[in-house]
This record gives sequence, structure tokens and C-alpha cells, in this order.
Amino acid sequence: MGPGLHMETPEEIEKIQNDARAEPQAGPEGPKKTTNKRRTKENLKAAVWAHFRKGEVQDDGSYTATCLYCGHVYPMGCQRGTGNMRHHIKRGCQKMPPSKRHKPDALQKLLQAGRDEAGQATVAVWVFDQRKCRRSLAKCVIAHEYPFSCANHHFLKVFLSDLCPSFKLPSRNTIRSDCMNIYEEERVELYDFLGKIDCMFSFTSDLWSSKGRDRGFMSLTCHYIDENWVLRKRIIGFTPLPSPHTGRNIAHAIYSKLVDWNLDKKILCLVLDNSSANDVCVRELLSTTPIKNVLPADGAIFQLRCGCHVLNLIVQDGLDVLSNEITKIRETMKYIRHSQQRMEKFRLAASQVNAPNKKPAWDVETRWNSTYLMLDLALQLKEAINRYALSDNNFDMCPKDVDWEHVEALFCHLKVFYNVTNKFSGTKYPTLNIFFPEYCEVYLTIKKMSQSAYPFVVDMSKEMFKKWNKYWKVGSILLAIGCVIDPRCKLDVVEYYFRMMHPEECPMFMENLNTCLNKLFNDYLLAHSKGSENQPSSSSTTHMSLTPSSDDISDTRAGLKSFLSSKRAIDPTKTEMQEYLSAGLDPTSLEAEFDILAW
Repeated sequence: MGPGLHMETPEEIEKIQNDARAEPQAGPEGPKKTTNKRRTKENLKAAVWAHFRKGEVQDDGSYTATCLYCGHVYPMGCQRGTGNMRHHIKRGCQKMPPSKRHKPDALQKLLQAGRDEAGQATVAVWVFDQRKCRRSLAKCVIAHEYPFSCANHHFLKVFLSDLCPSFKLPSRNTIRSDCMNIYEEERVELYDFLGKIDCMFSFTSDLWSSKGRDRGFMSLTCHYIDENWVLRKRIIGFTPLPSPHTGRNIAHAIYSKLVDWNLDKKILCLVLDNSSANDVCVRELLSTTPIKNVLPADGAIFQLRCGCHVLNLIVQDGLDVLSNEITKIRETMKYIRHSQQRMEKFRLAASQVNAPNKKPAWDVETRWNSTYLMLDLALQLKEAINRYALSDNNFDMCPKDVDWEHVEALFCHLKVFYNVTNKFSGTKYPTLNIFFPEYCEVYLTIKKMSQSAYPFVVDMSKEMFKKWNKYWKVGSILLAIGCVIDPRCKLDVVEYYFRMMHPEECPMFMENLNTCLNKLFNDYLLAHSKGSENQPSSSSTTHMSLTPSSDDISDTRAGLKSFLSSKRAIDPTKTEMQEYLSAGLDPTSLEAEFDILAW
């Protein structure tokens, strides 16, 4: 609807429709006779004019007809009929009230029984609406991913005919059109909504290949915090990405979507996986697009690597050292589950040694956390597997005692990685504030592995350190900032952990962190007026404890309380950020559940 366009109120619409339906009144001498003058289109009163407003007549006799509901304008004149107007009212107008589409007497009415919120019985009049049913069908197709060809399914037609004979099942092309109309409506609504939000957005992007790997797709998701301080996300792009999937092509696809949604000036950071093409993508975005001019802190926190993907690569490299033992356990699980006869013998063996009544299961080799779960299950069924090996002469891949010993030694270290991965995988709560401490705990776990009495564990730690050093520097400042804005941590917790990892580099890192914090704070002052504060609401979100559940890291947290108590000395402050950083901490709150958005 353009600016300045007048839309009638319900009272005005009713008056226009009444005038259109009014008939000439008969006088004392009977109805007036029509003259011999030629009637023009202007004299005629078609029923469709009850839904349109006539515009001013121009010198050439032309005028316009404007829909009373959606504002659509049709050019009219002596040579133009009202067919397009009737078609618009019958099928095209999306904002026309259902009660205005047909005469009420022509509608099918049924009594619909139900109950209200208080549980009282209610009876209402139900009126069949073909348009509403079509829209509901389109939403069903979208939500449940039904094929458009469902319109050709014979028994679906039979079922709908028995359910409501008045409903005409649309064709597959019509269903597709209805789905696209819903998509366009939702897209426009989301575009307007995102444009009104006064905040920065974080974006995540990833690539997929189709089942036959002959077509690639790219997704782009925006993450933001709404006015009620609740974390939200919306998918703003899922489009085909032509080959080759180079960093330049990925950068072009991402920037095009940002511009289409008018979000190219509201970027905080971009989270990508760890492929080399994505590194090129980031360099292309910073060098060939205007994005760098609007990034906070001069783009120092623009790129962030996917934490779960980094952990997956680190652990996968470490697991390669123990590949033979893991392969034996994987093949053992597959062998037992291969036939029902073997499963019966395994259940008997498990009952004889009082093992848990669980079915053997194997992992997905590309997902290390599923490998962890497989090893966990195998250790629980260890005695049952060894017992089963005594009753099956063909079972020659049973792990030996030394294999079980190596798996047990590995499992206690993998538990830390598994717990941290589960925390990083959260989608309904912020995770940036917990990244830095958890990443540091992972580093300290790898460091502890390097001092193990098992040579293979030491070899694993070497491979893990290679991956860690490769990915740690990119995004470490942003992870530290996320820790600083957590009132339980601030600068002191960052310094505590960094000194344990790299004591010689700690002063330089803390100096760079303070510089970046000052830039972010100054950018915030420029972007927001003085005194604009948003009060957090008490909306319910998923709480997440900062502390990993594993006992392997309790020794590093034990010294945190004494460190913080000796560190704190409040200085006079001049800015809100300095006042926040100088406020005292309660180290015991690290052990409790905490919702940073509600804080």
C-alpha cells in the first residue's frame, strides 16, 4: 500500500455497499421511465461496485476502481468492463472478509459443538470456506513436507470427499502456488519485522550437498535478541549454490542475502565451519564489500569458527591413534546385531554375568560424539561381550584385555569433550559466554593427556594440540569478550585461565582484549542515544551451568576463588563499562545455573 492511500473504515464500506444495492424509488406516478439517451458504463451499477471505490473521471473518460479491502487499483473507462474486478473479488483479494465473498444465504452452515477454556459446552455456527481450507492444506504440505503430487492421490480425494463434499481438492500446481503465496507473505512479514529491530545480528552459514552430490545448497541463519531479551533465530536463506564452491562464490552468496534482507549494516559476527574456503570467504567479504566499514571494533570480532566443528576435528585426529581398538568394538557391535540368533545368545550371556539389558549399537564414523556413546555402551557390556565370545567360535574380532584397557583410559578423557560439545550445541540459550572457560578446560585436558602413563594417550594429545593451535587464534578475542560480559567471569576469569595456558603471552592478550572492549563500548555509545536502557524481562529460557559436569576439571576451578579474592581492588570509574568491570564477583555463582539474558 503506497503512502497517502486512503482506506475506508468499516462504516464507510458498509455505506458504499448499501448505496450500490439501492434501487430507484417509485413516485406517485409509478417508476420513472428510462430516457432514450444512450447509457454509458458510468450509469450502470454492477454488483461488483459494492466492493470498489470509483475514482475521478478524466477528460478522456477514463477513471480508476480501487478495492475497498486491499487497495488494488484497476484502470476503467468506456471500453473496459468489470470482468477483472469480478475476478479480483472472486479469487484474488486476500484481505476481503469471508462474510463478504458470498451471500450469507448461499453458504453452508453447520452447528459446531465444543468447549471453552472453562470446560463449558459451546455451540457455534460453522461456515464452509474453500479459500480457508486451501490455505490450511498448503500449510499442511509445507509443515509436513508432503509432495505437491498428493493432489493426485486417489484415496486422499476419497477421504476429503467423504469428510467434506463441498471441498474441491486443488491441483498440484494450485497447491504449489498457494505454498509460494504463503512463503511470500511470511517473507514480507519477517522482512518488516527484522527491519524494525534495533540490534546487531550474528549469522551462521553452512553448505550441504544433495543425496546424489550433484547439487549444493547454502543456508544463512540470523540470530538476535528480541525486545524481551529472548534469544531468537530465523533462516533468511536456503538457496542452491552452483559449483565450484569457492570462497569467492560463498562470499557473493552470503552478501547477496544480507543485502536482500537489508541486514548488511547490522552485522556483529559470522560463524562458519573450518574449511579453507570459508577463510577465503571472510577475506573476500572484508576486502570487496562495504561490510568492513560498519563492523564493530573494526572487524576484529567478525569471524568465529564453529565450536562443535573444531572439537570434532580435534577429537577425530586424536581417535586416529586408537583406530584399531575402536574398529574392533564397532565390528563387534555389528556382528552381534547381525542376526536374531546372535542377539538371543548375547542376551543369555548378559544375564549370566548380570550385565545391563541393552542392545549393542555402533556409531556414525564421522561423528565422534556417537563414537563416544558407542564406547560408553561397550564398556557397560564388556563382561557380556567376553562371555558371548566363549559361546561363538566364529566370533574372532572380540577385543582383548589390552584393548579394553586402552578404551577405558581413553574414555575418561573423552568425557570432558563430550560434555563441552553438548553445551556448545545449545540452541535455546546463549553459548558465547560459556565458550572461553570451556575451551580452556579442553586445552587443560589435552595438556593433562600429554602427561599420561599410556604412550598412545600422549600421542593423541600431540595430534590434538596441532589442531588446537591451528584454530585457537581465530576468534579467541571474541570468545574472551563473551566471557567478560558474563558477570560471573569478567576480565579476572579470562586472565586466570589464560595464565594457566600461556603465561608468557597473557599480558599481550589482556592488552589486546582491553583495546577491543574499548572499541566496542565506543561504537555502542555512538549507535545508541544517552540513557536508552532496555529492562530485561522474566521470560523463561533454558538455563545452562557454566561448570562442566566432569570431575576432571575441578582442580582448576579450586584455585579460582583465592585468585579472585586477591585480585579485586575497586578504582574510581568514569564509564559504565569500567564500573561493571570493577564490580565484585561471587565465585560460588560459577557452580550454579545462570541465565545471562535474565540478568
